[in-house]
Amino acid sequence: MVWSGIHLFFRRVVVKNAHLLPHDRPVVIVANHQNALLDPVILCVATFKQLHWLTRADVFKSPPVDKFLRKINMMPVYRERDRVADLHDRNNEVFRKCYDRLKNNAVIGIFPEGTHRGKKQLVPLKKGLARLVIGASESGVNNLCIVPVGLDYESFYEPQQDLLVKFGEPIEVAPFLQKSDAMHAKLHGEITKAVYDALRNLMVHIDSDDVHHEILALKPLLDARHANDSLMVKYERFHAIARELDAGKEYHSFLNNQVNRYRAGMHQLRIREELFSARVTLMQWLFLIAGAPLAFIAIIVFAPIHVATERFVHTVIKDTLFRNSIRISFWTFVSPLYLALFFLVMKWAGAESPSIYLPLVAVPFGLVALPWLRNLKHITHALRCARMKQTTAFKEWLSHRSEVEQWLNKIPYIKHDV
Repeated sequence: MVWSGIHLFFRRVVVKNAHLLPHDRPVVIVANHQNALLDPVILCVATFKQLHWLTRADVFKSPPVDKFLRKINMMPVYRERDRVADLHDRNNEVFRKCYDRLKNNAVIGIFPEGTHRGKKQLVPLKKGLARLVIGASESGVNNLCIVPVGLDYESFYEPQQDLLVKFGEPIEVAPFLQKSDAMHAKLHGEITKAVYDALRNLMVHIDSDDVHHEILALKPLLDARHANDSLMVKYERFHAIARELDAGKEYHSFLNNQVNRYRAGMHQLRIREELFSARVTLMQWLFLIAGAPLAFIAIIVFAPIHVATERFVHTVIKDTLFRNSIRISFWTFVSPLYLALFFLVMKWAGAESPSIYLPLVAVPFGLVALPWLRNLKHITHALRCARMKQTTAFKEWLSHRSEVEQWLNKIPYIKHDV
């Protein structure tokens, strides 16, 4: 069910190198933490093994929630902000459980940044990861490795976007421990740095806050110029050029001025580069017409649950990074219950066949509605741009866009296989 919910919610999910996760040895899996509850769920879907997660303790406060989370192999980690008197004792007990599970070749999951943030930037890692792997080795866990994973969301806040998951080469723990000068403090630093470097190579990391948004604004423009490439190739190209622009201070002036004007113009005119760059085809018009009846039926059936979901996430969920997690939960678990209730109500009301089966056909019709709505969005965007074509603001934006395109042609960068 979760796999289905994830693949319906995202437009495309690409997982690369999942085979690098060993299946016959103890593993600690680590990833960058960008999107709240979605990150661990994505990794559970992307891997073939049961994962055991270390999770911040404050989500375990409710006894029913605590019981449920422990049933699905989540374990609380206590932080100073949790203000518990026996913090170290509690964490030591959790770590001992981790060691026992690792001895049985379990996979322990941890987000070493210690917090999530909606930004393509890796923050310094906490000490818990190094403490976990060193303690596991000292407790008798043999052949332990760390597997880094890079997560890249096209958008942190919108559905029907792309998601990439990239596994890296395992980092062996034994070589760190076998050094003659393997003091604890030094080991912590070396292990943390090795994992930090590995994660940075598996994700888009923009270190400079001054040009963060400007560099990200270039991705749709770069993708449009290489429309026939695969999603992973586009990602790797952008990863390479983002690293070049971030590190090269000589680029920052252009980014802060010309690219910022291009980005501001898009925001002002409500233009989406990925939609503007892709021309509307005859097939899209035909699909819009032919798919309309099926899409309308699905929209009518699912409208109440959609409205309820959006009202809930905008009024109850204050942290915007949790909203997609809640949306997927509703899509996956609440929607089937809603459809069952819909069916029972229609049956109780005496609805006649075939209308009584409307909730059942809404599911396949909904699979048509998702691309149909994306198609409708593309066509309406193209029509709105056509109406603005002769306006001064639109012409100025096109001029800025052309200037940025010409500048991109002059930037040397190496296409790394990241």
